[in-house]
Amino acid sequence: MKILAGIVGGLILAILGSLLVSITFAAGGTGAGKGVGAFFIVWAVGIAIAVMAPSAGKAWRRLLLTSSVFSFLMPLSGLIFTGAFMANHTTGGAEAAGAAIGGGLVSGLLGFVGFFLGVVFLIIGLLVGRDKQVVYVERAPQGSATS
Repeated sequence: MKILAGIVGGLILAILGSLLVSITFAAGGTGAGKGVGAFFIVWAVGIAIAVMAPSAGKAWRRLLLTSSVFSFLMPLSGLIFTGAFMANHTTGGAEAAGAAIGGGLVSGLLGFVGFFLGVVFLIIGLLVGRDKQVVYVERAPQGSATS
């Protein structure tokens, strides 16, 4: 079951990691190649995380929490893309303003999607694979009278 968690959960993690790397390096023109490489590397890391976990529930917990972190990083990759695009491809004031507006819209969209994906992964990840709660109840002493 841990290997199944690694394959499926690692696939989710790999898609998010590939998206992050692709968007971050898209302005330089090398985003697609680096994104494909990151996909397979992150998928292998996800499988390794799952296999090293003590149980399948803990594996899912670790993978979902890591996916949550990757989702919350999506707007940051949009900001890096915008900065790199403005540095490499703009020459005048109007081009820079257009790139800043467009990059702001892209970062805003990534922030919206990343926030909700991150919240979903975070809530599910915090609920899956928890340890059983142990409750200790102390009894009242037998010889004492309660009045």
